[in-house]
Amino acid sequence: MSVSGKIVHFDANKGFGFLAPDAGGSDVFLHINDIDIDEHSLKPGAAVEFDIEETDRGSKAVNLVVTGGAPAGAPDRPRRTEGARDGGRPDRRHDDRGSARDDRRKPARSGDAATLDSGTFSEEITELLLDASGTLTASQILAIRQRVTDFAIARGWVFD
Repeated sequence: MSVSGKIVHFDANKGFGFLAPDAGGSDVFLHINDIDIDEHSLKPGAAVEFDIEETDRGSKAVNLVVTGGAPAGAPDRPRRTEGARDGGRPDRRHDDRGSARDDRRKPARSGDAATLDSGTFSEEITELLLDASGTLTASQILAIRQRVTDFAIARGWVFD
């Protein structure tokens, strides 16, 4: 059964992303190995149709077809980096305490508080969860991500 939805996020460097079904419900995991289309068309907001396959790690999209382009002004995804360290992950260095420090773009600060929109925050949380454990299932990542995002919105750390 084909499901209509939109692309929420797709990381070309890691080869995966998430789709939001139009009917609502949990986002669906998408991996580049499970589709046979040009990954350059996988931009946030693009309309898609896909089948959902249940696996031991959760739901994933298969038989994906892009049915509409991304809205005007949708951000371009970075191109896949050939030979990038850790499959294209950002360069991580350790600070004095031995904690990993990420050299990616930092959020703009206003006074002492940094705020992100919920979409950017959600992407950051997904990256942290994937870096933290390779054993989390897609449904576990989605559940944790949603709870943490809701918590951050309720505290005013993230705007919706």
